Order: sequence, then C-alpha cells, then structure tokens
Amino acid sequence: MTGHVFLSYSHASDSVYVHQLADHLIAAGIPTWFDRDIITGARWERVIREQIDTCAAFVVVMTPQAEESEWIALEINRAALMRRPILPLLLSGDVFFRLSTVQFEAVTGGRMPSAAFLDRLRAHQAPPVESPEVDRLRTRHREAHKSLDRGAYAEAAGLYRRLVDDSTRTLGADHPDTLLARHQLAFTIGRLGDRAGAIELLADVVADRTRVLGADHVLTLSSRSLLAVQIRNGGDPAESARLLRGVVADQTRVLGADHSRTLSSRHALAADIGSTGDRAEAIRLLRGVIADRTRVLGADHHATLRSRYALAQNVGGSGDHAEAARLLRELADDYSRVLGADHRSALEARYGHAHHVGESGDRAQAVTLLRDLVADSTRALGAAHAYTLDSRHLLAVNVGLAGDRAEGLRLMRAVATDRSMAFGPEHDSTLQSERWVERFA
Repeated sequence: MTGHVFLSYSHASDSVYVHQLADHLIAAGIPTWFDRDIITGARWERVIREQIDTCAAFVVVMTPQAEESEWIALEINRAALMRRPILPLLLSGDVFFRLSTVQFEAVTGGRMPSAAFLDRLRAHQAPPVESPEVDRLRTRHREAHKSLDRGAYAEAAGLYRRLVDDSTRTLGADHPDTLLARHQLAFTIGRLGDRAGAIELLADVVADRTRVLGADHVLTLSSRSLLAVQIRNGGDPAESARLLRGVVADQTRVLGADHSRTLSSRHALAADIGSTGDRAEAIRLLRGVIADRTRVLGADHHATLRSRYALAQNVGGSGDHAEAARLLRELADDYSRVLGADHRSALEARYGHAHHVGESGDRAQAVTLLRDLVADSTRALGAAHAYTLDSRHLLAVNVGLAGDRAEGLRLMRAVATDRSMAFGPEHDSTLQSERWVERFA
C-alpha cells in the first residue's frame, strides 16, 4: 500500500467540501488522493482502480447525490472487493443503505472530521519509511496542534518553538514539515499578543514557501493570508486590506472564485475594510460573501455562519446595536442547532449578543445573559480558556456600568489576575482589564 487515503464523492454537489477536506487531511500529515490528480490522457477506469487498490483507507462522503451516483457505487464495490477499510463521512442526507452497519462520522454543516477520525485514518496507513526521529517529529506536531485547538497558546508556542528547531536540524529549513511548523508557530505567538514577532516570522515563511513551493501553491497563499491577518491585528487594517486584495485576486485565478480559501480571504478583506472605519462597505461585501457561501457551502456551513457573525459585528460597529443584537441572537440559535450549544462558536455568538444588548443600553439584561454565559463557558471550555476570561471581563464591565462599581471592580481585578497568569502581564487582554480596574477604582 502507498499509504494514501482515497476520497470518493459526488462532483455535482460536494467538490468544494472535498477540496477543503483534502487540504485538511494533507495539513494533518495524511496523504490524500482524489480525482483532480488524473493526468490528461490517462484512462479513467485504470487510474481510479489503481488508486483504490493501493489506498490505505477509502473515505466516502455521503450525500443524497453521492448515493445516486453509479460511479461511486462502483468505487465502493471495488474498495470492498480489495478489502480496503471503508470510513464514511455523512455530509448530508442519510447513511447509505449498503453502509448502514459501518461506523461513520457526521460532518454536517461542512465540518471537518474529528481528531479521532484522523487517528483512525493514520492507523490504517502503511508504516512510515522515515526514521523514527521523523515519526516522532510528526507526533509532536500533532500534540502541539491539540494544545492550540484547546486554547493553550503559551503551551503550544513552546511546543512549536522546540519543534521548529528540531525539524530544521533533522529535516532541513526548507522541508514542508518545517515550514508548516513555522507557520503554526507564527499563528500561535500572534494569539499570545506578539504581533511583531508573528509578522516577522510569517514574512520569512511567505518568502521561503514562495521559493520552495511556488507563489501559487495553496500553502504559500495561506501564509500570505495569515500575514495580512496578523498585520491587521497589529493595528494596520489598511495595509492588511491591501495585501488581501492581492491574495483574493491570486486565489481567484489559481483556485477559483468559489473555492473555500478564496471565500475566506474575501471575508477577511471585508473585516479589514470594516476595521478601517468603512462599515457600510464592509457590510456590503459581507452580504455578498454570505450569499456566495450560502450558495456554494450551504446556509448551515460553519464558514457561512462566521460571515454572518462578522456582518453583525460591523452592523454594531456602525452604531446599530439593537440590530446587531438581533442578528447575533439568531446566529447563536443557529450555531446551537448546527454545532451544539456548548460549541465555542455558539458561545462566541452569545458573547456578541450580550455585548450589543449592553451597548444598546440594557445593562441589566446584559448582566443576566453574561452570568449564564460565564457558567456555560466555564463548564464547556474551562475556567482558564480565553473565551471564558473574555466573558468574565465583559460581565465585570456591564456590572460596573449598570451601577455596581464595587462589584464590577472586584470581578475585574479577578479577571486581570487570571488573564495575567494565562497570557502574561503585558498581553493586550491583561492590559485591557487593568485599564478597567483603574476606571472602576
């Protein structure tokens, strides 16, 4: 076996999701093949048959359109005949009748498969031909990514720094694994508030990926997009917007206007324009992104929902807090329905809703909403998670502004202490809480 994963899917309905799925698997270190890789002139049946025969695992994306496809039925038959492990993903509709006894994972709404599903794929892969040291480096990369996913940014940064050093020594500075670790390190230190360090590192990664992989490679474009985001977070949304206009143009040319990464960069560009103060233009662009994401990905896709969140924030930024609160209340309900009430995105939408309720003048209602949110976030994510600390900060603000300055001060001092312990005394969020302590004192 070559160790790759074969993706079986409906071209008519699921191409956008499968491209995103392939990017996700490859980024996780799982070799992946689907029929975009057929060389012109190759006989279709022979290429497909060989790729199924030599795959380590066969993943079929289940949708109503896929179940009606005779070609996908042939691919499943071939995988079963060759005794390849079949791991279905349910994107929409019902489980295929013939696969009803096979363990599947639901990815409705366009979610990516879970870490447990990826581990199942890795378990079926052929033993790596690299040295044990290389295998250990990739295991360490997965552990660092897990720390990043759960919001332990300081821990993840330490893991990535050591991984970059060891990967450079073992694989070389230009190896794709080393470049990926550097990209992830830049993202992580940006989360910790080191914007200048993240920008400097990403500028180097963009240059190196351009040289090694090419300017049009999807990973080069990804690093260019992240560089723009870090520049925005560093306080220069106008420069970020300038860079993202170039990224959007290149992604549209290379990947297509409807590719998920192109749509993501259009979303980021709209956010930057809003940050420069042009809320009306940002709202116009975001309505366009929402329409296109709804058409391409579906109304319940997580990316469509993210654009709705950005739209609500820009509506609020334009001064219409009541409308922003309404949009975010609806969004929180949709997130809870699609992803679950305890999902971070559902909690984040509730945070935004409470914020705009308070800004619209109803501080007492905001306090009620935020007390419930803090309790739910603490239970679902943990007391030290960034989202929980953000909710506690906003609760303290609204308690103080509702008239109980002494209680607001007590709560804010506790948040400032906990943010300092989690992120450091000089982190932007810690300093933000310290400023409110001074205001309430």
